[in-house]
Amino acid sequence: MKFAAVVFGFVLGLCIVHPAIAQQLEPSHAQPQSSPWWASFEAGVGSITITSDQQKGSAHSRGALGFAGGYQPFDWLRVGVHLNGWLLEAGDRYDPTKGMGVSNLGGVIDFIPSRKNRLFARGGFGLSMYDNSHPNGFNGNGPGWEAGGGYEFPVRGQLSLAPMVGYASGQLGNGSPTYPLQTGLRYSVVEFKLEVVGNFGHRR
Repeated sequence: MKFAAVVFGFVLGLCIVHPAIAQQLEPSHAQPQSSPWWASFEAGVGSITITSDQQKGSAHSRGALGFAGGYQPFDWLRVGVHLNGWLLEAGDRYDPTKGMGVSNLGGVIDFIPSRKNRLFARGGFGLSMYDNSHPNGFNGNGPGWEAGGGYEFPVRGQLSLAPMVGYASGQLGNGSPTYPLQTGLRYSVVEFKLEVVGNFGHRR
C-alpha cells in the first residue's frame, strides 16, 4: 500500500502543478502540435498478488499485456480507454478446464507536462475482471484503478517508445483458484512494460 500511495501521489502531484509548468515551459505552443488520435500497445512483466478475506497471497511474476487508445485534445493531455491483463495460467484449446487471468478495463488520463521532456503520468479507473476456467473456479469482477508513468523516446514521426512502471489494484468479487469458495477476492500488481505509442489523424 505504501508503493500505491507513492505512485498515486506522484500522479496527483503532476495533475495539480501541470497547468503552471505548461505555461512556463510551452508559452508558444497555443495550438496542439500532435495528431488528435492516439493508440498504444504495451508488453512486459508484472508482480501480481491475489488475496481474499480467507488467505493472504504471495506475489508471482507474470506476463503483462495492454492496449490503449483515445483522443489527445492538447499536447499535454491524453484521454482514452485502457485494457490491461495478466495471465495467471495459460489456457489449453484441448482442455477447457485450464486458464486463469486478471484484466482491467477502464478510462485513463495521461499528463505530459512538456513536449521537450516527454515524461508522462497516468491515472485510471475502471472494471477489474477475474476469469477462472477451473472446474470449481468462479468468474468475478469489481472496481479497479491504476497509476503510473513513463518516458517517451521519439522513434520516427508520430511514433514513440516508452518504458513504463505502473501499479494497479482492484476487487474481483467472490471466486478462487482453490475450493472452497473464498470471498473478497482482490489483486494488486506492480508492472514494468515497454509501450509503443503513435498519434494519427488530422486536426481541423
